[in-house]
Amino acid sequence: SFIENKTLYMWAEEGTTLYFKRKNNANEQYVRTYLLGFGLAMLMMQRGELALHCSVVMNNDRAVILCGESGCGKSTVTANLLDSGWSFMADDMAVVSVKGGEVFVRPAFPYQKLCRDAALAKGYHMENMIYIDEEKDKFLVPYTGNFSLYPVPVRGMCMLGIVSGKQVVSAKIKGMDQFHLVANNLFLRHLLGAKKYEPKIGQLCLKMAASVPCGFIGRPQKGDYIEAIMDSATEFLNEWTAEK
Repeated sequence: SFIENKTLYMWAEEGTTLYFKRKNNANEQYVRTYLLGFGLAMLMMQRGELALHCSVVMNNDRAVILCGESGCGKSTVTANLLDSGWSFMADDMAVVSVKGGEVFVRPAFPYQKLCRDAALAKGYHMENMIYIDEEKDKFLVPYTGNFSLYPVPVRGMCMLGIVSGKQVVSAKIKGMDQFHLVANNLFLRHLLGAKKYEPKIGQLCLKMAASVPCGFIGRPQKGDYIEAIMDSATEFLNEWTAEK
């Protein structure tokens, strides 16, 4: 696997080795971000594991995956869950594996990617944060709360999105839509294109979709709907993480 961008050249071999060459005047922090993001994603997928673009929180040794494009409220939902006692596992990328019909997620590293508004709302000082994304105005912020250090089983996956209308909507995702939910949230989805449906990757997506219940929460484009979003999220989380 090979990637080139304005910061570096990077290639991964056999799921074991990651090589890179930094370009002239490239920002060192950007290099680290690409190594921990795209680099690890390439290695893990070469090993037969799925690297997902998502956040992960954990409670009572049960993890829930939160996914969605920028602006859908993923960071806000994650922050609210952390404030209510959930533990942090990953932000932006997580690695999952399927073992014996059960899906496990590994912890990533204790940093969050927050947009400027979210970072300011949490009381962070700009001078203490690492600027990582000019297009989306995002910062890399160290997380100092409860952080999980070991893999745990995944009990659910929730997709956050934008909908038309003036109310928050929620629904369970079933059947082949679960498969597409997993495939369309692979960390390397834009680079893989149609190859994400080929047997090596597609079968892993199918196995995960068959083992993890999924839900969708959509909010209107404009307005503050966090209370309604959290009500819907809580219903899913209570169902998925209940004792069995």
